[in-house]
Amino acid sequence: MGYLTKYGSFWGLVPTTSGRIFWVAPTAQYTVEGRTYGASDDNDGLSPERALLTVTQAITNATANVSDVIVLLPGSHSYAATITISKAGLTIVGVSGGSNKDTNRSNAGAKRLRSQITCTATAGIVFTVSAVDTEIAFIHFAPVAAGGRGISLSPLSGAANRTYIHDCTFALIAVASTTTYGITVPAGVTADLLEDTLVANCYFLSGGAASSGANGPGVNLLGTCHGFTIEQSTFQLKGTAAWAAAILSSQAGTLGVLIRDCDFMNPTSATTVITTAYLGTGQTVDGSSQMYRCYFPAGTDGTTATASADVSIAECYQSSIAGGTLATAS
Repeated sequence: MGYLTKYGSFWGLVPTTSGRIFWVAPTAQYTVEGRTYGASDDNDGLSPERALLTVTQAITNATANVSDVIVLLPGSHSYAATITISKAGLTIVGVSGGSNKDTNRSNAGAKRLRSQITCTATAGIVFTVSAVDTEIAFIHFAPVAAGGRGISLSPLSGAANRTYIHDCTFALIAVASTTTYGITVPAGVTADLLEDTLVANCYFLSGGAASSGANGPGVNLLGTCHGFTIEQSTFQLKGTAAWAAAILSSQAGTLGVLIRDCDFMNPTSATTVITTAYLGTGQTVDGSSQMYRCYFPAGTDGTTATASADVSIAECYQSSIAGGTLATAS
C-alpha cells in the first residue's frame, strides 16, 4: 500500500481529520494500486485493503461528532434504498478526477468525479441528511428513476443544520421528470426549519440526449430555510425541453437565501432555455433572497418573485445575442 501522501495518488487528498477513515468499495471485487481485494460489510473498513461494501455500514461503524470520514473509492456505487446520514459530524467524500483544491468556480461539464453514486428505486433519494454538521464532497450523483433526488436535507427540528455540500456534480438526465432534483429540502410542518446550509462549487446538469423532457430544479427549497447559500456553482441545460427553474424556493417563511457567483447556461437554441434562474415565488418577505454577480443567458429571467420586492439582485449580468445588460434590482 502506498504512503498516505504519495504523489499522484488520492491518499493525500483525504480530508485532514482527527477521526477514523472508513473506505467503501463500489463492488464486491475492487482494485487498489493494481491489486484486487474483496469488499464486505464484515470488514472493519479502516484500510483501502479492507473496504466495506456499503455506505450504510460505514455510517453504522462511524462515531458521531469525532470528525470521522467516509471515502467512496472510485467506481459506480449503486443502492436500491436511500442512505440515511443519521450521525452528526460525518464527512462523506469521493475521489476527484481533476483538481479539487481551491477552485474558484465549479467544474462545468468536461470534468467528472471518479466516485459516482445512485439509487435505483423509483423516486429514490441517494442521501437523506438527518444529522447536523454533515459534509458531502467530490461525488457524482446520477438519479436513474423518475423523481430521483441526489441529496435530501431534512428540515425536521433542524436535523440537518449546517450541512456543507461542495464540489459535487448532479446529472438530472436519465429520465424526464419534473420531480427529479439535485438537492432538495422537503416541505415540513410550520415549526420545521433548516438553518445555515452551504452549497459551493457544484455542477447541475438538466436534460441531455437521454432526457428530452423537463426536469425539476437543481436546488429545490420546499421546506423553510434560514441562511441557505449557493455559490460558485454552474447550472446547465441540455436537450430540447425548457428548464422551468434552476433554483426554486416556495416556502413563505424562508429567509436569507444567498445565490452568488453562479453561472446559468442554455444550449445553443433560441427556444430551449432555463425559463427562470431563481424562481422565488414562495417568498413573501422583502429582501429575503439576494443574488450577486450571477450570469444569465439570453432568454432566461434572472429571477421571478411575488408582487413584493422579495429578491434583491446586484451586479448580475444578463446576456443577449448582441451584448448584455447589467441587472441591478428586481
